[in-house]
Amino acid sequence: MKTSLKGVVTGIGATVAIVTAVSLPTAYFAAGYANLSHRLGFEAELNAGYLAKYINTHAGLWQFQNVRIAELLSQTDAADSNFKKRVVDSSNRTVLDEGEPAVAPTLARRHAVVVAGDTVAYVELEASLQPLLKQLALAALFGGLLGLGIFFALRIFPLRVLDRTLGELKRSSGALEQTNERFKAALTHMSHGLSMFDGEGRLVVNNDRFTEMYGISPETVKAGSTFLDFLDHRALLGRVQGESLTHCEEFQEHLRLGEPEAEVFAASSGRSIAVISNPLPTGGWVSTHEDITEKLAAQAIISHMALHDALTNLPNRVFLRQQMEIHLSQLGRDQKFAVLCLDLDRFKVVNDSLGHPVGDKLLREVAVRARKCLREGDTLARIGGDEFVILQAQITQAEDASALAARLIEEIGCPFDLDGHQVSIGISVGIAVAPGDADGSDELLRNADMALYRAKAEGRGTYRFFEAEMDRLMQARRMLELDLRKAIVNSEFVVFYQPLIKLQTEEICGFEALVRWNHPVRGLVPPLDFIPLAEETGLIVQIGEWVLRNACAEAAKWPKDIRVAINLSPSQLKVGNISQMVVSALAHSGLEAARLELEITESVLLLDNAATLETLHQLKNLGVRISMDDFGTGYSSLSYLLSFPFDKIKIDRSFVHELERNEDSKAIIRAVTGLGASLGMSTTGEGVESRAEVDYLRGEGCTEAQGYFFSKPKPASEIFKMLAERNTALSAVA
Repeated sequence: MKTSLKGVVTGIGATVAIVTAVSLPTAYFAAGYANLSHRLGFEAELNAGYLAKYINTHAGLWQFQNVRIAELLSQTDAADSNFKKRVVDSSNRTVLDEGEPAVAPTLARRHAVVVAGDTVAYVELEASLQPLLKQLALAALFGGLLGLGIFFALRIFPLRVLDRTLGELKRSSGALEQTNERFKAALTHMSHGLSMFDGEGRLVVNNDRFTEMYGISPETVKAGSTFLDFLDHRALLGRVQGESLTHCEEFQEHLRLGEPEAEVFAASSGRSIAVISNPLPTGGWVSTHEDITEKLAAQAIISHMALHDALTNLPNRVFLRQQMEIHLSQLGRDQKFAVLCLDLDRFKVVNDSLGHPVGDKLLREVAVRARKCLREGDTLARIGGDEFVILQAQITQAEDASALAARLIEEIGCPFDLDGHQVSIGISVGIAVAPGDADGSDELLRNADMALYRAKAEGRGTYRFFEAEMDRLMQARRMLELDLRKAIVNSEFVVFYQPLIKLQTEEICGFEALVRWNHPVRGLVPPLDFIPLAEETGLIVQIGEWVLRNACAEAAKWPKDIRVAINLSPSQLKVGNISQMVVSALAHSGLEAARLELEITESVLLLDNAATLETLHQLKNLGVRISMDDFGTGYSSLSYLLSFPFDKIKIDRSFVHELERNEDSKAIIRAVTGLGASLGMSTTGEGVESRAEVDYLRGEGCTEAQGYFFSKPKPASEIFKMLAERNTALSAVA
């Protein structure tokens, strides 16, 4: 009996010891392994999603941007994660290998990077199982020691102390229950939902978060219910697509292959749940469920920001280009679409005078008005500054685009009320039509921009269609600009001089300096062929400074009573250092300031009236003479004459040429000469080509004249010859 009881006790002790020693580390390892696997799998999936969006916008060079990829993937790093990351492309070539090698044994999870339906890369995360194994060893040691204690307690003590042994077993059972309670508490307070199913697909354990996420009653899905029951309940809520049985079979078959399964479901609350299921070595699987609604919303915001303008919320250049590529790829026979480039006229004036907040509001209001002119399917984008582009889809004829352009010009031309300011602007529109004008998005946009350039050049507030000739002219303009930049470096400019004649005596009283370009191939290029381009590109500032220095140096050699007149461009005055340039030119040449005359046009004063007048006063204080060129052709000539004491008014050649045929021209000349006399300003008639014009100007009191009647512009080497010939001619007349 004792032997039998001893064997029973020994057997019981051994059984309890083994169960205790095995169950604790097994449960601990299963939970730890599942948690680590979930973290690896989910971060791999999330990284794959970020990388897919990045590759979508950088398809050509993404394999060589490992630094940018590393920064992108670091966004998902948790504070306590130290995973090794690896990115390989579809040919299994390593693109990124970041992090220290994981100490074996390791656990790795890989996720495909899918772009446009194709797998272009894989993201793999790897972590060492060594920390878990160390903790498992401690758990195993604890379980083994506990089991060993139970065994020896049952084996060493005789039956007379069996009650005492049973008491120890009871205390051990209480410790197990406490451990289970702690495990249950951990499950209850997890932020993720957790569910474990056995090999037959029956629920073993789950936490409350699991049922909360899916809006399912705990009584409905509890231990012992099947995975199919769970899917059926979700189907009743309308949250499962397809047949529950089919989905269940496919899911379990996938897990039987030993591969983890990652899915995203919609919960009954409408939130998105990411589920990662990992097969267990003993059969069945454990799943973690995470609410990723906020993460998806954040990703959607990031994606929107990448494709839209922050100020107007309109699509940006990237989005526009994608739409153009789509439309080009889907164009059928006899189908067309148009691209309209819009540029706001006078926007800079509003932005500078009323401030950037008002300018920003104006851009938003323009976007609102432009949208009203569009049809469904059209795209309005802001590509920078005050530039907008419209993709007008499915037009039948070019007149559809011109009708839209006319509506835009009319709509945006109406005054805007911005914080109490009445603002009036306009737009210029350039139009290119696909596929006739181009078969690529970049070329189509470039051609529309060239048409816009033509519209702006021809008066603004209008629209122009792209023409093949524009491309030729634009190419010629680019070549001319390149040649012009080389000309500055190679000193290809020369200064010619046209005499200014004192009408009372017909003596030469000065010369106007006129720049010419001595091109190595084209020869002598006249100003009208390159000065407008120099103005537009800003090169006129360098050219103007060179002319100022050379003309002053040349004039210093002339007789003391001969002046030199030099034109100043609006760009030179806009730079703001013209006073220093003049002082430097006078100092280096030794020319007296009174012998230098600077000519400006009325357009100069339109830039910034106050700042420009201040600069002109600085020049005036130096002793330099200031004259207004092309008087009468601007906007408010008389007001400018009253705001600044000019030394001279130059009557535009258009009035001089018409004086014999147009009485209005005579009246204007008479009025200008009279105005100049009353204000103490001399007057010069430009473009004189006949004796009758000379006599009329003299008779009306004009003080000076210049033109081909007296002389064409000549190089500096002929100055003294012109002076001698003029004096000889006057002596002969006398």
